[in-house]
Order: sequence, then C-alpha cells, then structure tokens
Amino acid sequence: MSIKKISDIWSSFSFSQIDKYLTDKPRCALFSGMAGSADAFLISDLFFKSQKTIMVFTENSKKAETLVEECRSFLGDEQVISFPSRDAIPYNMKSGFGPTVESRFRVLSNLLDGNQKVIVAPYPALHQKILPRKALFSKVIRLQVGDELSIANLALWLNEIGFHRETHVSDIGTYSIRGGIVDVYPFLTENPLRIEFWGDFVDSIREFDVFTQKSLNSCNKAEIFPVKEFTFSDSQIEAALKNMEEFCKEKQLDQMVVHKLEHQWKSVGDLEGVEWFIHWFDQPYSSILDYLPSDTVIVWDDIIEVKRRLDQSRQNYQRHLERVPEVFQGVVSYPEKLLHDDESIEQDLNTFDLLFIETLETPWDTVNYRVSFSEQPQLPRELDVLAQDLRNHHNEGLRCILICPNLGHAERMEELIGESCPFLEIVIGFLLHGFIHREGDFLLYSESQIINRVIRPVKVKKQKSGIPITGYDALTPGDFVVHEDHGIARFIGIERVKTGDTQNDCMVLIYADHAKVYVPVEDFHKVQKYVGKDTVEPALSKIGTSAWERLKTRTRESLKEMAQELIELYAKRQFLEGISFQKDNMWQKEFEDSFIYEETADQLKAIQEIKEDMESSKPMDRLICGDVGFGKTEVAMRAAFKAVMSGYQVAVLAPTTILAAQHYSTFSERMSDFPVKIAPLSRFLKPSEQKPIIEKVKEGKIDILIGTHRILSEDIDFKNLGLLIIDEEQRFGVNHKEKLRQMRYKVDTLSLTATPIPRTLHMSLIGARDLSIINTPPRNRLPIETKVAQYHDELVKKAIEYELQRGGQIYFVNNRIKNLDAVQDRLEQIVPKARIIAAHGQMDEKQLELIMKEFVAGRYDVLLSTVIIENGLDIPNVNTIIVNRSDTLGLSQLYQLRGRVGRSSEQAYAYFLTPPFNQVNEVSLKRLRALEQYTDLGSGFQIAMRDMEIRGAGNILGTRQHGFIAAVGFELYCRLLQDAVAEIKGEKIESRAIDVKLEIPLEAYIPTEYVSDGPTRISLYQELSAVSTPENVDEIQVSIHDRFGPLPESVNSLILLMKIKLLARRAGCNRVAINKNGELVLSFQGEQQQIKDNIQRVFRSSRRDFQVQYEEPISLRTKLAAIGKKEMALEAIGILESIETDDGIGDEKELETGDKFKSEKH
Repeated sequence: MSIKKISDIWSSFSFSQIDKYLTDKPRCALFSGMAGSADAFLISDLFFKSQKTIMVFTENSKKAETLVEECRSFLGDEQVISFPSRDAIPYNMKSGFGPTVESRFRVLSNLLDGNQKVIVAPYPALHQKILPRKALFSKVIRLQVGDELSIANLALWLNEIGFHRETHVSDIGTYSIRGGIVDVYPFLTENPLRIEFWGDFVDSIREFDVFTQKSLNSCNKAEIFPVKEFTFSDSQIEAALKNMEEFCKEKQLDQMVVHKLEHQWKSVGDLEGVEWFIHWFDQPYSSILDYLPSDTVIVWDDIIEVKRRLDQSRQNYQRHLERVPEVFQGVVSYPEKLLHDDESIEQDLNTFDLLFIETLETPWDTVNYRVSFSEQPQLPRELDVLAQDLRNHHNEGLRCILICPNLGHAERMEELIGESCPFLEIVIGFLLHGFIHREGDFLLYSESQIINRVIRPVKVKKQKSGIPITGYDALTPGDFVVHEDHGIARFIGIERVKTGDTQNDCMVLIYADHAKVYVPVEDFHKVQKYVGKDTVEPALSKIGTSAWERLKTRTRESLKEMAQELIELYAKRQFLEGISFQKDNMWQKEFEDSFIYEETADQLKAIQEIKEDMESSKPMDRLICGDVGFGKTEVAMRAAFKAVMSGYQVAVLAPTTILAAQHYSTFSERMSDFPVKIAPLSRFLKPSEQKPIIEKVKEGKIDILIGTHRILSEDIDFKNLGLLIIDEEQRFGVNHKEKLRQMRYKVDTLSLTATPIPRTLHMSLIGARDLSIINTPPRNRLPIETKVAQYHDELVKKAIEYELQRGGQIYFVNNRIKNLDAVQDRLEQIVPKARIIAAHGQMDEKQLELIMKEFVAGRYDVLLSTVIIENGLDIPNVNTIIVNRSDTLGLSQLYQLRGRVGRSSEQAYAYFLTPPFNQVNEVSLKRLRALEQYTDLGSGFQIAMRDMEIRGAGNILGTRQHGFIAAVGFELYCRLLQDAVAEIKGEKIESRAIDVKLEIPLEAYIPTEYVSDGPTRISLYQELSAVSTPENVDEIQVSIHDRFGPLPESVNSLILLMKIKLLARRAGCNRVAINKNGELVLSFQGEQQQIKDNIQRVFRSSRRDFQVQYEEPISLRTKLAAIGKKEMALEAIGILESIETDDGIGDEKELETGDKFKSEKH
C-alpha cells in the first residue's frame, strides 16, 4: 500500500468545537480539555477553516519550534512560519544572528504582502521593538525588469540598508559591481541575484550559484530586505550622534563613546549592535502586532507560563544592563526603551480576537469551549500490547492513525503491525505527543512515544555563504607557488609584456637569487599555490640548476617504495580467507531506522562500502575519515551491529579512557532497544571489576567490548572476534600498532580518524588503501556565531555568565602552560561563581583523564586548557569556547577548536581574543577574519581544511612523507603519488598533456577595467589555462560573459588562443605560429614514429597544401587566406579542427610522395 502524509488526510477529521467557535465569533475564547499535541491540531484546523492569519505565542523558543514542525505536518511547510525572538545576548553590542534575522524578515515580508499564514513566536518576540510597517516598507528595495534605476543609485540604496560592497559576492549582505552588472546576496532568496543593466534600466534579473558564480534561472522581479533589522539613513545617524553628544555634555559623561560610535557608524559604515542604542534615533517603533491583519486570531499557548517567562526575560535584560562596560553606561537604551510595556501591548491586543489554550486564568473574560482530548497512553514497548490497544479503540468506532517521522519508519511499522491491525492508517508527519479525540471519532498516535525517541523532520538548510571559484586557491601577490618545471617561487603579480607587435599578460615569479621568470597565459595551469606547513616558509628553488628535478626524483622514489609496501599489504589481504558476514536482517533494518537523524550522502556511501567489505570473504581494512560530529560513530555502530547479528564479537579501541567511556555511553544508548551486550574495559577499572568482564568476553557473553589499549593485553581472549574498530589509530604507540597490524590479517578492521583526508589523496590511493570519506556536514547544525575581539575582562565575563545562565559549560583555551595558573586566578576574580578546572598536556595522563571525566560529568563549568582539546570530546553541553591569544595559533587549529562547540541544538559561540589589534600582525588578523566570516560548514570549512589535510596525509602515509609534501607542495605530491601507485600496479601512467608554445600575433589578456579584482582575474586565467577541451573553453566564455558582461576584444582573443592550444595538443603539435608572411606553422616533437603518425593525420584530414620542414623541430607550414590577425587565428582554428584524432582512419602515405603537399628541405 502507498503511505500517505498526514497533510493528505487530516482535513477529513471532525472537530466540532472549532466549527462552533467560528460560528459564535467570540472576541475571547478559552479551549480546555486539551492533551498531547492537540494544540497543533486545533491551530491547524482553525487556520484551515477560517483562512485567516493565526498568530501563536508560546512560552519559549523550544515550544515554538516544536509547534511549527507539528503544524507544518498538517498544513505543509509554506503555510507555517516562525517569528523567533532576537537571539543576541542583551547589551553585547552585536546584532542578531543571520538566520534569526532572516526568519523574522520572512514573517514581516509575508505580512507586508498580505499572505495568510500560521505564525508561531515565543512570547518575548511580542515585546521586542521593531521598525513600523511604513519604515520597513520604505527600506525594502523592489526591482523589476524594465525599471529605470542607475547603478550608482542602487549602490547608495544598498549601502543605506546595510549591504557591504565586495569584489565578489559570497555572503548574505554583500554586493559587487562589475561594469553593467550588480551581484547582490539578500535574505529570503534561495540564491544571490545578478542584476544586469542596460544604461539606466534593469535589463535582466537572475539567480546565480554562490560557489560557481554561474547564473541559474531568470526572474522578473526581486525584493531586497535590509541586512539588519535596524538600519538608518546618514541623516538619522548624524542626528542620533548629535543628540548623544549633547546628552553626554549635559550629564558630564565621557564623550569617547560618541567618537567610537561615530567612527563605527559613519567612517566604517558598520551598524553592528545599533539596536542597543535605538532610543537616540528619531524613529517610532512598533511590535509584531502592528503588522497583523485586523481579522487575525491570536492564540495563547498557556498564558500563565508565557507571562512568567516574560518576567524572566526582563530580569535578564536588567542583569546584563548592570554589566555594560562603563564607557557605555548612560548611553545604551534601557530595557524599557527596547521592550514594549505590558500596558501598551494589552491595549493593542484589544483590537484582535484572542484564543487561549488550557490556562487557569486570563486577563480577559472568555467564552469557554470544552474539548474531549486525552493523552496517548504510555504502553509497554511490546507490539502485541500496542496492537491490542489499537484494536480496542477500533472496536469502539475510532479511526486509528499512526504518525511516523519518515517513510522508512512508516514502512517498518507497516511490516511490524500492519497485518495484526489492517484498519490502522500509517502516515508520515511529525507529532511530539499523540492524542485521542473521542468526540471526533479518531486517535492520532505518535511513533515517537512508542519507541521513546524523538525524530524531528529534517530541514534542508541552504548554504548561506561560500567561497566562489576565486576561492582559497586564488593567488595574491606574495604567495608561494609551485611551478611544475622550475619549482617553488614567490608570486609577484601579473605584468603586461610586449612581444613584437603584441601585448600579453604574464605571471611574474621570483626564485632564489632574485631570478625572475615570466609565465605566459597558456602555461598558467603549471603554477599552483604552494600548500605545505601552515607556519613554515618554503625555500625558493634555484633557476638553472638540476636541484628541483633531483628533488622530484627523490620524492618519486620514496613514493614508489611506500606504494609498493601499501600494495603488497593490500594484495596479501586479497588472498586471505576472512569472515563473510551475513546480509542485513530485519533487526539491522530496525536498528538503522531508529537513527534519529537523516544520514548524509557520504555516510550512506561509507555504510554501503563497509557492508560490501564485511559480506565479502576478504578481511576488511577500511579507514573512515571525517570531522568530529560528521557521523563516523553511527557508521561504526552499524558495522558493529551487523557483526553481532552475524554471531561475532566486536572490539572497539580508543586512545584514551575518556574517549572509550564516551564510545561506551554512545553505543549503549544507541543499542539499548536491542539484545546486544556491551561492556567497558580500561585500566581505570579495578582488577576486581575487570575480571568478570574478561571472563564473559572469553565465554562469548559480551558482544561488544569497548576500551583502551588494555583490550590488546595478552589476557584478553575473545571467543569469536569478528570486527575490530580503532578510533584515531595514529595516537597509539609503536608496539600497539604492531599488534593491531597482526590482528588485521585475522579479523575485519575499521579505523576512524577525525583528521580529514583530501579527496585528491583519496583518489591517489585507490587500490592501495580502502578509504571512505565523510566530508558532508550534518543538516540542521546551527552555524557557530564567531567573534574576533580584543581581550577585555567584561567580554569574557559576559560570555561565561551567559553560558552558565542557560545551563551550559565553557572551554577557555590558553596555549601557554607557564601562565595557566595566573589566567585561572583572573577568571576566578572575573566570574567568582564559575567552577573552573585547568588541564594541559604535561599532566600525568591519569590525572588529565580524571579532570576530563569530572568536566564531562558537569562538576565544573569552565575547562581552562591548552589546545589539548583540539581533538577532544564531543560534549553537547559545551556551547561556548573562548580562545585567548588566538593570533598565535594556525588556521586549522583555530578551526578545530571552534569545532569543539556547536554539536547540540543550542546556538554555539566562539570568541577569538587577541591583544589590541595594532599589536597583531596582518597575517594573523586575516586568518581570524576568515574564521569570523565563514561560519557555515562547507564554505570557510574549505579554507581551514588545507593544513588539516596535510596533517591527515602525514597520519595516513607516515611522517617521512610529511617532509616530501612540504618540499614539493601538496598538489604536485598527490600527482606524483598517483603515478607511483599506477606504476606499481602495472597500469598506464596518464601521460601529461603536451606543452604547446603559441606564437600568434593577438593581444590576448583580461583588462583590469573589465575585471578589476586581481585574484579574480588570475583565477580566470588559471581556469582557462587548465581546461582540457575546446568545449570547456566555450563554457568558460559563457560564464565570463554572464559574470562580467560582454567580452572585450582582448578577452575574445584570449579565448581563441586557448582553443588553438587545445586543438594543437589534440593534433600532437607542440608549437603553433602565425608568421609575418601570413603562414600557419605547426611544429612536432617526440619519437620519430609518433611525429610521422601526427603528420600523416594532418595530411589525411586537411585539403590544404603543406610544406614539410624535416630539420628539428619537424614542422608543417601552409599559407593562410585571411588577412586580419583575428581572421587568421579563426582560420587556424578551422584547420586544426579538421584534423582527425583517430590514427586508424584513411590510408597512410609516405611523406615524400603525393600531390597534396610539397616537400621543402633547408
């Protein structure tokens, strides 16, 4: 049977009390007798039948999020929207976080457009002041194709509503201008927008991909909302600063704050945190109520709790106000200026219909409606008990519906209970708590309550920022680069060089002893950004010596030796007879379906690869790579469960007792519903505690043993070990690694590492090591709000206290052991109520792990440590990290430190603190700003990945290889490795493309007035130089036109040159020239037979007369008919295109005969 969604059938349910309410039309109503998640059903039914806007207020954000998800199950995603309260810490001088601001604008946009929706908000959102309808409407830029508007005026308008101009658009709130094209990335659009102008008219509007920068679909109009909720015009800012200055003079307050804000708001144009000063602006403010249609029904979900929460919110504002830095005292807006008072809100509410759900008292007289809902019973987990309960209700005449979170769960429940309850309707949707509605003759049970596990709907989160094609590999002057032929140099820039009568751009590289090399455009693909160790500068190569070639040779030899060893081990395993595990059974499917998240594509691929390995008769030895939190443990647990289902034992090995304890906790919780016996083993257990576990392992009564290297001891004897899972193998000692190597030949082995392995290396090692890469971040993970700031006691105090207030814990990283005690003393003075414990890598391991255990158990609030937490634990309760002297750490370290937080549904915060910015070097600040800018996984993630990938390569290939990576650069190293693996395996090494020298009299370059940004221009040159087919050149030509407008003549000439290069390479030519006599000259180099074959192919394909020159280099020449330079280049392309690529076509002719060509000897 086909399984429907709850949204397909629910409208047929009966709810007579809502019908009566809509007939009576009371201004205030109270619905009592609610149960389970019946409030979501009531709200959905009210909206469906009234077709009015329904505004719902709940006690807190968590309740609001749940209600949104439940109502969407009934009404569909588009009909239900969330209006969250602002999430910024009060008085932290920051604006609201992007996703929150966007959600709020989505609601306001729908209300401005008159769309009826169900809007759900936590109660504090009602009291927070917002701009009035008219003011917001005036700030929204509405564009339509055909509108008259100059680019200059659009830029002014964008600046005024908070947008920042950049060289290219990669984040919300940025725009760029290139000629007649404006790119802008606003809220509320799936992708950024590209607006093309024809003079002062909007010619076209289209969306484009933030990563590729290529246009997608066209649209006729666009709506651009401000970047922040509060944006003000220059005149409003001027007036506010003047008012503030006069106030400070009158009250004899320090005017430094006025100068500080003037610099930020006017000189820098940054209105970050302006909402904490709104009373200075000559501007009335509204609440969400002012945007609602007059016939809106306002629903209160438990108003007593709602009001209690509001009081808490006001107290929170007051507490934070008291801690505002002295410089801002008296100038920030007090809570009463930021929040509407109860009296004014109640006055506004008097104009709406109000509906209260399940409350003991209301401020208004109400008409009461008693409804007959009852809770879904808490039944034992046996299916036959559930089936009997459903049959009883069915016999009473109730329609029985079971709601499951996804298709997999619905199909599983159909298999388990469908036959015994054929009347049961199983549907897909989300309901936290089920309910029975006897009056309506139906019940709606939630599977979440049956399995005691909440599985929420997956929201597909669009990527909101990214590095486009000019991203982290784009060159900037001063970068180290690797030229394939000449070695490591420093990139100076692009210089226009005159050759004969033409000018072309060249890349300028500086080598040792100030030797300068000019690289023509067609060879740009040979130059890559040097990627080595983050903190070590490479030595420049010497031109005119063989040192670079010798280094490449040594690297090749080392790689061959390593590849030989890897492949021999790999081959040896292929001949060993291992365990062939059973195919998945029903329990395996049930176990996998009980996963409360949706698997990422990388996870699913890794799981499939592991299952294929396990089901084969060869011993598995697979490495799973992926960042912490990317889902490696779930993959490992599925493998372990599969082994147990086949009757085998599993050993899970972790490098520290604390990590082992975490795995034990995770495995135990995940498998609690299944008959799997799991036990921990480490040296922290007393001998008396270890003994019974060891005995049970011998007897086969323990299915999964989880521990440290204690598992490798001689007294541990498994009855039937089938699978070994190793976490972070590189952290084990030499002896332990040797023991593990021996075990690999006997059992299936699955290794896990959190250090990423680049895909290029992965591809190079295919056939030498089985790798599965999990690079896809989980959905629904909130980006970590990142702040780079100068150290200030007040900032630290606020950050810690805010986290403590919401019941969380904090990491404080200080990477100098020497002053760790002094920092602890300081923190204890700043936040005396915080329980602080310190840890560092020089501590005794046992002491360190005990400290970590105490922290995980919640006995301390702040863990003060060095960077030892960089590859640490997954502790969902830690959602704030503060890194002191972050300017002294590398980008990958900073990235991994930030990754320690943000692994729960709570918003996480990362503070990177530095000395005063004028004492921090530019490179460090740039590194920190990159982290601050790229908060989403999958975008800036790529920047920080580079150094981590090199570490990962060292872990996989050994420390000796680390040296070669640093010597020749990562990209070239990976290519040499690929060749070494292919050679050892006896495969053909992919031949490197022929270098084609072009001597064509065309001015071919990208003018700076066409593409003004240097890195973007270089990136385009590199992209063109690296393409492999003429068709790719056409694609890039279309992309350039799309991004920058019509191509100038010099860029069209560049496109022609790239096509000539590729066609010549296909024909086997290594030089193409058009000389002063108007002749096309094609030169050939290589083995005699190959040259002969190439020339024969030219003769077969072309109907032209050619002269052959036999002296080195052997070449052909023919007179071109065209006269102009461009026309001659086009004719040359026509000739090259006509040359066949299949050597076997046509009859071969001897070069000395035939009437189609003449022989010319010099």
